[in-house]
Order: sequence, then C-alpha cells, then structure tokens
Amino acid sequence: MNDQSTPLKRSERIALYLSAGIVIAAIAAGGAGTVLRLIEVAPGHDIPVPVTLSHEQAALPLGPDGAAVTVDVETATVVVADPAPTTLFALWAQPIAQLLVIAATMAIAAAFMVRLARGRAFERGTARLAYAGGAVIVGGWFLDTVLTAIATNGALAAVSDQTYESLLFEISLGPVLAVLIIAAVGVALQIGERLQRETEGLV
Repeated sequence: MNDQSTPLKRSERIALYLSAGIVIAAIAAGGAGTVLRLIEVAPGHDIPVPVTLSHEQAALPLGPDGAAVTVDVETATVVVADPAPTTLFALWAQPIAQLLVIAATMAIAAAFMVRLARGRAFERGTARLAYAGGAVIVGGWFLDTVLTAIATNGALAAVSDQTYESLLFEISLGPVLAVLIIAAVGVALQIGERLQRETEGLV
C-alpha cells in the first residue's frame, strides 16, 4: 500500500495544515510587499530608492532643543526623478524576483515538513529537497545582491548627475550560513537514507 492510500495520522494532518498556512502567509506577505513596491515603481519617475552609503555623515537635529548632531549615515532613501533604463529594470525585477524566491522556498519547506511528519525523513528525495532549498536561497541571494547593486548605484548616479563616485556591492553572510546548515542537513539525510537501505537489506 503506498503513502497516497494510507490515511493521514493526526500529526500528519497538523503538519499539512501548518505547512499550507505558512506557505500561504509567507507568499501573501511577500505578494503584498511586491505589489506596494511595484506601485511605487510603475510611474517610471520620482521613484524612492533605498540606498546603502559608506563613510557618509550628516547633521541631524538630535541634540538639546533640536541642536544639530553629526551622525554616521549608513542607509538613506533617495527619490530618483528619471532613472536610467538599466536602473528601472532592476527596480522592477528586484521585488518580482524576491517574491518568486519566497514562493519557491516556502513550497520546498512545506514539502520537507510533510515528509518529516510522515516519517519519510530517510527516504529517497528528502535530501534532494534540502539541497533544492539551499540552491534556491543561493540563487535568490545572488540575484537580489546584483539587482540591489544595480538599483543603488544607478540611483546614486542619477541624483548626483554622475558625480557621486560609488560602486556598492554589499555582501551578507547570513544566506551563506543558512546554506551551510541546509547542506549539513542534506548530508545527514543522505547518510541516514544509505544506512536505512543497508539495514533493510540485512532484514
């Protein structure tokens, strides 16, 4: 009898419901953010663009009675009146790519959770799901980094009339650590799968 014909246990039903709920909530949140961002980008002009700055300072009224205090500025939002075609493409592509990565990651995570709930952690395919999730995270992180760099540098060039010299390419270690952990889980699952096959062969 295959898994499709076996009645679901209570824990399996809970895993299914939780997985579906997490996927729907994450995709809905990502979709809402994507729609809001695309509404800002759609006019093609006067687009607010968050940018990352390096070694910049500004005077802000943070002192007593609004006195100016010099602070380091690491991020800012600039309004780009007329973005270049490449910059505009990046501004359109970034939120769409983020939503696709969220949807793919959540779908893989849901399938992984259901397999664990059904006691199929060491069956063929579970490790591949872990590797697939890691690949999506790496691909999404790289694509987002590239698009962010294009949008940021294009925005700074536009507002400064090409006089602000900047080539920002921000690298985050968070996704790298996440992928290393996922890869370790995949290796452990592969080892468990091999041991289970060997054990079944001895019975």
